[in-house]
Amino acid sequence: MSTADLFALFLHFLSLSVFATGGAMSLASDMHRYVVDQNGYLTHTDFVNSIALAQAAPGPNIMFVTVMGWQIAGVQGALATTLGLSLPALIFPFVVSRLGRRAQFERALRVMQRGLGPVAIGLMVSTSFLLVREAPGIWKGAAIIAATVALLALTRIPPVLLIFAAGALGAFIPW
Repeated sequence: MSTADLFALFLHFLSLSVFATGGAMSLASDMHRYVVDQNGYLTHTDFVNSIALAQAAPGPNIMFVTVMGWQIAGVQGALATTLGLSLPALIFPFVVSRLGRRAQFERALRVMQRGLGPVAIGLMVSTSFLLVREAPGIWKGAAIIAATVALLALTRIPPVLLIFAAGALGAFIPW
């Protein structure tokens, strides 16, 4: 992979990090579009496997970005994807905490917090469908996702219980 391609990979992940409402996993659908559909750096199976491997390993969810970068271009790819996604997360909280102390920014911060919730949910739904779209029994997976999202939106059931229930249900359904 050329230096220009690595820099483009870094810039893409840097730009994604700015919109990382809901965490790195919520951005998987756009990562997929870039590394699989647009550039062909990975196959869909390799992409999904990088997520599965990182989720099985102890540590933060963002590990799948490092695994994906490693699969694309070794150490340089891992650094490009991980630093691209991590740098804004290291800088923005410091800046926002400084601005949040000023009265003129207080209202804007509250509005952003309320407005970004639906964005995070939409990104997570998109990622969920990306992960099940090529699986056998896609409609079963889509139904489980839709039911989980509906219960999350309409009830006060803790999200961790919904995730556990969806996983248990998925484990017992013949695909």
